[in-house]
Amino acid sequence: MAEIGFDGEKIIRYFRGKESDEDASYVGEVFRDKGKEKELEHFLRRQWYELVKENNVQEKNLDHVLYRIHYGINTDLTKSEKSRPFKNILRWFSRIAAILFIPLAIYFGIHIYTASEKKMAWAEINAPSWTRAQFSLPDGTIGWLNSNSSLKYNGNFNTDRRVKLTGEAFFDVFKDKKRPFIVNTNEVAVTVLGTRFNIASYENEKNVEVVLEEGILVFNDKEMNKSYTMKPNDLVVYDKALKDFSTTEVEPQKYLSWTDGKLVFRNDPLDVIARRLERWYNIDVDVIGCLSDDIRLRATFIDENLEQVLYFLKRSLPVDYRIENGEIQTDGIYRKTKVIITPRTK
Repeated sequence: MAEIGFDGEKIIRYFRGKESDEDASYVGEVFRDKGKEKELEHFLRRQWYELVKENNVQEKNLDHVLYRIHYGINTDLTKSEKSRPFKNILRWFSRIAAILFIPLAIYFGIHIYTASEKKMAWAEINAPSWTRAQFSLPDGTIGWLNSNSSLKYNGNFNTDRRVKLTGEAFFDVFKDKKRPFIVNTNEVAVTVLGTRFNIASYENEKNVEVVLEEGILVFNDKEMNKSYTMKPNDLVVYDKALKDFSTTEVEPQKYLSWTDGKLVFRNDPLDVIARRLERWYNIDVDVIGCLSDDIRLRATFIDENLEQVLYFLKRSLPVDYRIENGEIQTDGIYRKTKVIITPRTK
């Protein structure tokens, strides 16, 4: 076996919680050394396989291994001086887990945040651009994260079931009458006991949307000034600027279809079409010109790329479009691809 450029035994001792102060310092140095990244990736890949073999894990069922990682994070990581190397290590493990075991390019990102003033460990699950992430929380709640979304929960989750969401997620909440499940965003909070619902709260969008498929949940604004008890098929749309919300009855499946890899429109106006295309393809969409509010689309897309969807849009509606490809600007910042939709000219 080829010799590696670091002491693997010290890293293994660190994982098992049997490290000395010297080992902890050494691990921190190794994981900050960019020149060792490739070797570390191979080393951690082997360790991951060993963990799978040790636990007799089937390739398609890693829930208890992932739970073990979560549990170790939440219960053992209390010393703030260890947070940096451990954070880097878990990044490697989550990356390798995604490459080896999670199908359909679903990316599982698990990161650790330690609030030194509270000595509390936090876990974060991420779904980067172009991906969806399936998750399982320690209490048995399961769900999905949509593209450009993240979910945080802290180390005492089993006694205080609170999560912080940025972006969009679907939750199938494990029922526990004594411990309500609470989802917080920057603007709203929803409280449930056991239910299935979708919530979209992207920072760059003007509204927060909550759709209830099954069960009952209570919707509140951040200041707890306004409250609404939702029933199945209810949609609540919260306007961030007005700090108010409206309710309507909808087909929940249209809002949940992204979890099955489907982009579904059901008699949707152009502003809704534009917003959902932005989320789905990680692009910017501008609608320019006088377009009738009566323009509506009913369609289901599964494997179509952006240009195929836009071509269908042009054939179905009185609109034209132009694509401005993404590029790196002079200041080094990448500008996303932009689609400009305009009224069709005769």
